[in-house]
Amino acid sequence: MKKVSARDGRSYMFCYICLYLSRWRITRLGSMSGGFRAGLVGEIARRARGGVERCLDGDSVAVVLVSGGMDSAVLLRLLDIMGVGIVAVSINTRSRSSGEKIALRRLLSTLENLRAFHEVETRDLMEAVELSGLGYSGFREREPYYIPARNIIFLGYALYYAEICGARSIFTAHNKNDAQYLPDASRGFMDLFERLAEIYTPGVRICTPFSELDKVEVAILGIAIGAPIDLSWSCYDNKKNPCGNCRGCIEREHAIKKARVLVSGL
Repeated sequence: MKKVSARDGRSYMFCYICLYLSRWRITRLGSMSGGFRAGLVGEIARRARGGVERCLDGDSVAVVLVSGGMDSAVLLRLLDIMGVGIVAVSINTRSRSSGEKIALRRLLSTLENLRAFHEVETRDLMEAVELSGLGYSGFREREPYYIPARNIIFLGYALYYAEICGARSIFTAHNKNDAQYLPDASRGFMDLFERLAEIYTPGVRICTPFSELDKVEVAILGIAIGAPIDLSWSCYDNKKNPCGNCRGCIEREHAIKKARVLVSGL
């Protein structure tokens, strides 16, 4: 009998979950709402897994740009149960809170396939609200948490570590909503950076498996695959506890609450 590896076992389990959820609509004709919810979860899971597999193209190790937020928690869990060796890279800007740093370390501690964790200190990188306070008037009309050239810098660090560890895939957890606030979080921007990155590392791929999912759908996926989203931190304030009032807190709470309603009873 062929021995099944732990990685293959998790892969089979994930496929079984997706198949089970996709068939719920057929097997539970008496509950249209339950069928809709299960079909939705199964579709989200298939899309996310398919995006990861297409980008990996058979590779077993990937660099993952991470924060302590919910989207990162879900992406890390997804890659982990798929058996991907994770090289986590986190960029600490001046405003990154201690709460988020702690949350990220807790998320990483839950992983089975963490290969390395690189924490980059970039204290000179400031958000628009900080730059405006220093007298740079050009940032007064910007989204408060905008950082100039943010993802060019972040992806540049990720590319550095990708070349060092021999990885061809760089993952980010950006979702469809992010591009509304951050011009460098769209799939189009990632495609342009990928073309630039190939000058240094031929064959490198910038992977955004959540780019077609909104934040609620990412939360639904997280609940379905057992991501530790309760450990995540999305607050922009550097306080002991999340403020509950900033955009990060509000969007996280809304997404998780709505996701739990949609998947309840499955």
